[in-house]
Amino acid sequence: MTRLPFAPLPPLLLPTARGPEVFGTLMVEVLTPEGSPSAPLLTDWELRAWPVARLGDVTLEARPRRADLGSAELDRDLRRAGYTPLGPFRQARDRRSKAASAAVTP
Repeated sequence: MTRLPFAPLPPLLLPTARGPEVFGTLMVEVLTPEGSPSAPLLTDWELRAWPVARLGDVTLEARPRRADLGSAELDRDLRRAGYTPLGPFRQARDRRSKAASAAVTP
């Protein structure tokens, strides 16, 4: 029996930020290939998965590694990785500024 060599691993990615601050610029709900909350390793994107989703298996928050990338490229890359985006891609909002503006009283 002949074995094929292992596929090359993607370059080592730096750990993503955690916490309440805004991480990404785009958010979308997706169906995952295995049906459980996960995020693919995409070379051009940093992703954070949220296990809360109304329609899909997970909500992904994405930050591009290059300035020329947008929602169309993220959609294409997710589909190539076996993930199905559901609904529109939304711009992430800064939670800190929302909380600060809510705390201001006229």
